[in-house]
Amino acid sequence: MTTDVTPDGTLLVSGEIDAATGSALLRALTDALRAHPGGVALDLSAVTFCDCAGLRSLLAARYQHLDLGRRPLRVVAAGPRMTRLLQLTGTGWLFEEPMAGRVQ
Repeated sequence: MTTDVTPDGTLLVSGEIDAATGSALLRALTDALRAHPGGVALDLSAVTFCDCAGLRSLLAARYQHLDLGRRPLRVVAAGPRMTRLLQLTGTGWLFEEPMAGRVQ
């Protein structure tokens, strides 16, 4: 798995996210959120595999960031496998842009 943060705060993730790489993803997310407190966009379009450890890293970073009263992480691009994982687990909505007037 590799990660790269663009100047606008988009975290590009590629490769496999699993138990071996989940902690590295969480560190990358934490660093990106620290550098971009207004929010981080996730581009997961190059993720080829993600298991529950990877999803746990995404959720942990989201909740840590929200606990600080900041804008959440949002997925702006995802490949079919990542999209399916987020749909099957019912967690996709957690990474969407908040809608005006929606109670969260």
